[in-house]
Amino acid sequence: MAIFNSLVLTGVLVSSVLYIFASRIKTYLRLRHIPGPAGAALSRSWIFKKTMAGRIPNALAEVAGEYGPLARVGPNWLICSDTKEIRRMWSVHSGWHRDVWYNGFRFDPANDNILTANENKVHHRIRSNVLPGYNAKGITTQEGVIDTQVGKLLGLIEKKYVSSKETGIRPMDMARKFLYFTQDTTSALGFTTPFGYLDVDEDFNNTISTLEGMLPTVTTLGLFPVIISLMNNPLVKSLLPKPHDNNGMGKLLGLIKDRVDVRYENKAKGEEDILQRFVESNLSRQEVEAEVLIMLFGGTDTTATALRMTVFYLSTTPAAHGALQAEIDNAIRSGKVTRPVIADAEALELGYLNAVIKEGLRMWPPISGLQLKCSDKDDVVCGYQVPAGTAVGISEFTVMRDKSVFGEDADRFNPSRWVEERDPKRLKEMELTQGLVFASGTRWECLGKKLAYTELRKVLFELFLRYDFAMTDPAKPFEYWNYGATLHEHMNVTITRREA
Repeated sequence: MAIFNSLVLTGVLVSSVLYIFASRIKTYLRLRHIPGPAGAALSRSWIFKKTMAGRIPNALAEVAGEYGPLARVGPNWLICSDTKEIRRMWSVHSGWHRDVWYNGFRFDPANDNILTANENKVHHRIRSNVLPGYNAKGITTQEGVIDTQVGKLLGLIEKKYVSSKETGIRPMDMARKFLYFTQDTTSALGFTTPFGYLDVDEDFNNTISTLEGMLPTVTTLGLFPVIISLMNNPLVKSLLPKPHDNNGMGKLLGLIKDRVDVRYENKAKGEEDILQRFVESNLSRQEVEAEVLIMLFGGTDTTATALRMTVFYLSTTPAAHGALQAEIDNAIRSGKVTRPVIADAEALELGYLNAVIKEGLRMWPPISGLQLKCSDKDDVVCGYQVPAGTAVGISEFTVMRDKSVFGEDADRFNPSRWVEERDPKRLKEMELTQGLVFASGTRWECLGKKLAYTELRKVLFELFLRYDFAMTDPAKPFEYWNYGATLHEHMNVTITRREA
């Protein structure tokens, strides 16, 4: 009997090894005609290592540069850097949908949200319900809310971070202050009452640090969907953050739950904020809580990154710095600019300001991860046959620095390209390509795009009206890790008051 059991066990082990080997070979063969890094075709280890190193967009750009517009970066994953192909695959009628990679952003493992809905019909249903909130349907106070937070940011800078002969160097860490601004602005737009980071100038309850600390985890989870399915296990669920926790993610969940509870207890209150529009939609209460969390998670770090990097590029490009301030000064002298904070309609008329914003977003896209999509039908991408079920992502850094679109100086921060281009067709191609930063014109266009641009226009106008900026340590201006979204540290800038 012992010999028989040993033979059976040996048979099972051999069969398992053969099955795994055969599966790997089958997976390899289906995409063997598409080039890519050695080892990426057989295992997820290549993409896992690049992700955990915090340099995923750089790695994808290197792959695109070496292997061309379509390359293999995993057993079932391809990366595309052809703008027109990406726009085709992302279009509303293409039939392509989100890959299970997005499930890593399910903060509730059992339920989808606007960011994780893989089925197009489910995504469309959720999007239709949350769109009125983001588009400010029935809300007349959004711009005033943003103005208030801009004023608080300026007040904080004036109080603590302006350097002069009298005060000496008082560096400001843009990594934190701009995130305080976007967190307070988004929470004020979402709940009427801001969290108050700008008031205390600190990450109280460690909520922001916790959210940042989660980013490597959720990005990695997308690479291993089986782990996400395990999170529905009651034992695993018991270990996840809870709304009654005293700090971190649980504290944030508690804040959200408390504010949602108040609205459901008094639906007729009619607050003019995004949460109220969510409550009045056809979303379930559980879905409302999920969408509020996504609003805070997706609408703060991205805009903060855009602010940080645009100020960084301006502070290291004197010609652009001076051109922007010249336009701002001319606008002020005209006497037609609303005070104390410029109206968004006025800011929209400032060509160079808007060129600066486009260029900042192009040079450092706030979202630059895999963003995998797939089709249930065979397709041809960049001339290659791509079998159904294959996930295809984007190399944002490659697309946004495409010399055939943006010119030979595509690697350089040059806002003038947007105001000096005279060829309407070329300018349109530039606009369409840069628009992919927010997935503009696609099924997955960012819902918070309009609010983000409004915040960027207002903050940059008011900052560069009042101050000059220089990186405190030009040799090492900041540290960063990019997991599809960027985490900055020690991004110190020296702010001095402009001469009258």
